[in-house]
Amino acid sequence: MKFLNCKKPGADQAALCVLLASAHPDQGLIDSLAEKEGLSLREAFTMHGVMQALPGTNLVILDEVFASSLVSRELLKRALETSGIPVASPDAFREAPEEWFGRARLAGSRQISYLPSRQAILTSWSGGVGKTTLAMALTKHFAERTGLPAALLELSMGGSAIQARISEKLPEFFAIATEKAEPVVWQGVSLYPMDGRTLEVLWSEDPQGVRQVLKDIRQKHTLLVVDGFPGHPLFPELSQPSPGLVHLVVASPREDAVAQAQRLMKEVPSPSHLVMNMTRNLADRAESGISIALPFRESWAQSLDARLADPLLGLIYAGWNRKNS
Repeated sequence: MKFLNCKKPGADQAALCVLLASAHPDQGLIDSLAEKEGLSLREAFTMHGVMQALPGTNLVILDEVFASSLVSRELLKRALETSGIPVASPDAFREAPEEWFGRARLAGSRQISYLPSRQAILTSWSGGVGKTTLAMALTKHFAERTGLPAALLELSMGGSAIQARISEKLPEFFAIATEKAEPVVWQGVSLYPMDGRTLEVLWSEDPQGVRQVLKDIRQKHTLLVVDGFPGHPLFPELSQPSPGLVHLVVASPREDAVAQAQRLMKEVPSPSHLVMNMTRNLADRAESGISIALPFRESWAQSLDARLADPLLGLIYAGWNRKNS
C-alpha cells in the first residue's frame, strides 16, 4: 500500500501528516488511515526513527517501538513533550479519531528539526568574558529554533549567575539532585543553576548520585550546554572525551583572558574552539587560533540575541546556518 509523502516543513500544510510509530504496526489502523481524505502517513519503527520523522508531523500515534542506541527513551519522551505535537496511543486514537485530527489541526505550527545529541562546554578561567550570557543565548535560540529539549547546567564555585540573571527563586542543582524540586523550564530550556557551596557537600557525600543526575540530564535533552569553570570538581566528569562533546573556550580581548584561554585550549580535549567575545575592532580579532569572533553589542547581550548563538551552534552542529536559515 502506498501513502502520500508528508510535506516538508515550510511547504503547503493543508494535508495532515500523521506519524504511526510502532514496532509492529496494526494493518487495520493503517487501512483506516489510508481511507482518510487529505491525510499523509509516515511510519517509524525505532526511537531513532520517531525522532527523525518528527519534522513536519502534525499527529503522532505512538505504540511500542524498538530501542535505539542513538536515542534514549527519556530523550524521546522529552522531545515529544516539547514539540507541541499531539501524541495518542493506538487505542486512544481508535476511540476518538476525529478528536485527535482536530487537536492536530489546532496544534501550533512550531517547526522542529531532528538533530543528534550534543554536549557543549563553554569554559574560561577568566571572569567577565560573557560566558554565561553566551550559554543562555545558545540554549534559548536552540530550543526556539528546533523545538527540541535543551538544558543549561551551571558549574559555579560560588553563587549562581543564572539565578542572578533570571530569578533568585530558581531551584538550584542541590535541590533538584536531592529530588526536593524540579528544574524550571525557561524559554524552552531546563535550568540547573548551581551554588558551589551546596554542591561541595553533595559531591563529597554522594558522588555516584551526582553522576546519575548528570547522566539523566544528558539522556533527557538533545543539547546540554555547560557553563563551566575549569576548577570546578564536576568539570573533569563532564569534560571527558565522548561522542558529541565540544569545548568552547571563551575569551575577551583582555590580555589576561587571552593568555588564560590559550593555556586552556592546550588542556581541554578536542574538538575545541576558541571563541573571542566582546570584540570592538579588527585588532581584537587578530589573535591566532580564533574560531569565532563575536562583536561587543550591549543590546545583543541584554536580549540574548540569536546573532550571538548562531555562530556557536555552527561549531556544535556542522551546517547549522544552512539547515536553519
